Amino acid sequence: MASSAKTGSGAMRAFAIVAGIVVLLAAGLVAAWFYLAGELDRRAEAALQAAAGRGVTVGCANRSVFGFPFRLGLSCDAVTLHAPESAVNASGGAVRTAAQIYDPSRIVLEFDGPASVEAPDLPPFDVLWRLGRASAVFDGLTLDRLSIAVDAPLVALRQPASDRLEVARSERFEIHARRNAGDLDLAIRDEGLVVTPPGLASLPPFDLYAEMAVAGAQDWLSQGLPGGRLDAALRGRDGHLRMLRLDLQGGGAAEISGPYAISQGGEISGDFALAVENPQAIAGLVETLLPGSAGVASALAGGLAFAGRQENGRTVVDIQVREGRAQLGFIPLGRIPPI
Repeated sequence: MASSAKTGSGAMRAFAIVAGIVVLLAAGLVAAWFYLAGELDRRAEAALQAAAGRGVTVGCANRSVFGFPFRLGLSCDAVTLHAPESAVNASGGAVRTAAQIYDPSRIVLEFDGPASVEAPDLPPFDVLWRLGRASAVFDGLTLDRLSIAVDAPLVALRQPASDRLEVARSERFEIHARRNAGDLDLAIRDEGLVVTPPGLASLPPFDLYAEMAVAGAQDWLSQGLPGGRLDAALRGRDGHLRMLRLDLQGGGAAEISGPYAISQGGEISGDFALAVENPQAIAGLVETLLPGSAGVASALAGGLAFAGRQENGRTVVDIQVREGRAQLGFIPLGRIPPI
């Protein structure tokens, strides 16, 4: 009997110890979550103040922290951006970010549409989508990688009486960026893209892919684009265009690659390899998408027939571009408009 009593009391003590440890761990988890929640809110406020210090006002309506106990997230009912230096104004719907409490370096985000944008040299436009998601990976406090994916995006010009005029839509849009030894790697996919220029019929659907490196641009992820716009940020930069590919869903494709440099005035220089399937179809699409490039596109389509070489069923030519002036060997092709 004494042995049984001792065994029972020992089991009770073990249970009490385990229960005490569980309570302490739970209390520690609760304390840690609320500490991290407060820290997240403080850092969000610091980021907004830092943006304001650079002349950019970012609004996050009804900011709140959520996710207790295993996730940590920040939500806004609506977001706004006002950048006087670049004359860009934008507004969007709700945003929700979240990270696992045991891995705060990786953050996932969902964002609701529509978004309204006003920018220089562009008419006011709206962007609508079915589902928008993003993920970000941090190295300490520095943003290391960023990915954005949008299902069924649609771009429409804002018309009087709150009407919209569709100009482009696609099945899925993705953009990925990462720091890479001081450079910035970018990758873009836009599948099932349909462009409808105002006053014209819709262009045939096509897919667009791009991969490029921008030398010395690793800080763009954490500090934003210089000047607030990609075209302005790329001026005075160089790098490598690994691939810029356009596939017509009805047949025809073009892919260009090679090192590039862009002057402060936006003129492109570089030595590029261009591979084309169905040159005339591609030339017609390029002429419509890039006003001012009709001469270069038509000259390329004509020159490919006698100057190109055949590789894997594609016609390939080497193009030299110097300060916007393109030529195929000794044959001038015309001028590429500055970015």
